[in-house]
Amino acid sequence: MLKEILKKDEISAMKARDKAKVSVLRLVNAEIKAYEVNNREDISDENVIKIIEKSIKQNKEALEYAKQANNEEKIAEGNFAIEILTPYLPKQLTDEEVNEMLKEIIENGSYTVADIGKIMKEIMPKISGRFDRSKINPMVKALL
Repeated sequence: MLKEILKKDEISAMKARDKAKVSVLRLVNAEIKAYEVNNREDISDENVIKIIEKSIKQNKEALEYAKQANNEEKIAEGNFAIEILTPYLPKQLTDEEVNEMLKEIIENGSYTVADIGKIMKEIMPKISGRFDRSKINPMVKALL
């Protein structure tokens, strides 16, 4: 289970005295613990992936602000956090693979531009955790 892997990696980083890695993994593990406490259930790997995606997204947003402020230290921290968390995500899909999936969905459903929401509903479960969600909408519009 992904939750145990993250916890073991945090402990290994502590033993190695890698403070930066410990910090990144501790934040994710705290989010996982908060989820379990709030929902009163063990977390599934799917939800762990969602937490990791959220953390990566937050780091990317912080990275943008750091670049605008020309803050080299924050840029390095953001890149490091993204680098640490990315391997925990499932194998990422390429743009071409997602494009093929979208073409298949559109052809099978005879969708039009007005049906973008329906297409998004159909594709999202298939790509969850394996592709950047922000890229989907422009891809769908390009195909329609």
